[in-house]
Amino acid sequence: MKSGVMAGLVLLTAGAQVAIAQKAAGKNSLIELSGSIRELTNRVAPAVVEILVTGYITVEDDKSPASNQISRQSSSGSGVIVDPDGYIMTNAHVVHGAVPVQVLIPATANGRSRSVGARVVGIDSESDLALIRIEEHGLPTLKFGDSDNLRQGDLVFALGSPMGLQNSVSMGVVSAAARAVSDDNPILYIQTDASINPGNSGGALVDTEGLLIGMNAFIVTRSGGNEGIGFAIPSNVVRNVYGQLRHKGKVSRGSVGLFVQDITPVMAKGLSLPAPHGVVIGDEIGRASCRERV
Repeated sequence: MKSGVMAGLVLLTAGAQVAIAQKAAGKNSLIELSGSIRELTNRVAPAVVEILVTGYITVEDDKSPASNQISRQSSSGSGVIVDPDGYIMTNAHVVHGAVPVQVLIPATANGRSRSVGARVVGIDSESDLALIRIEEHGLPTLKFGDSDNLRQGDLVFALGSPMGLQNSVSMGVVSAAARAVSDDNPILYIQTDASINPGNSGGALVDTEGLLIGMNAFIVTRSGGNEGIGFAIPSNVVRNVYGQLRHKGKVSRGSVGLFVQDITPVMAKGLSLPAPHGVVIGDEIGRASCRERV
């Protein structure tokens, strides 16, 4: 009887020790996770800047709608340093029409954040990307990752200056790795639930290795703030546009020289088609000659 009691006590003691060990291991795992995120943020954040812009907008006069007034407006966005010689990628809508453009470089361990004037190298409205440059050298940069390797559920981090709050970071997952938002837009965006708000535009979306896998672009919202539906331009698109803007100042895209025309009932009857719907595809030569005849 005593041996049975002793055996039971030994089992209870062993079970308690296992439970304590598991609890300690779980606590250590959380500490390790927190430390890894902190290390990644400290490494990536210096390459993400705040962009301060000033532009002019037309303001309608309620008393006299015919006499609109020009008003000066200031706003901010974010950008990513992609070259140590001062080349910064951002969204086109952040710097479009801005005069002037200022870049607020994050504070370092030995100093404070500072504002530097920037010039616009090139803008590509179709992809909503722009390249600006500041006269600085030896800057920290983010390396491009391969956005084609992203999968749904991957952990990602969004960095930028939402609402002017410089150097903010949020964490989330990839909700969809290639999301089409409209028939007119050929870009397949990265959808994420990482918190993105006004001012995050042009900021970095990085993976767990600290590689740039997207550039924060816009959100879908009913309230005007983050609701967990944010979109980023894939890094492979950003890298391609960056290379062209840097070397040519513009982006050239190929075309196949085709045009499409809806089939009408009259056209279907004239062409003896079996159904009065569909499209006719022609080349640019045929289109040009047709225009000349008309």
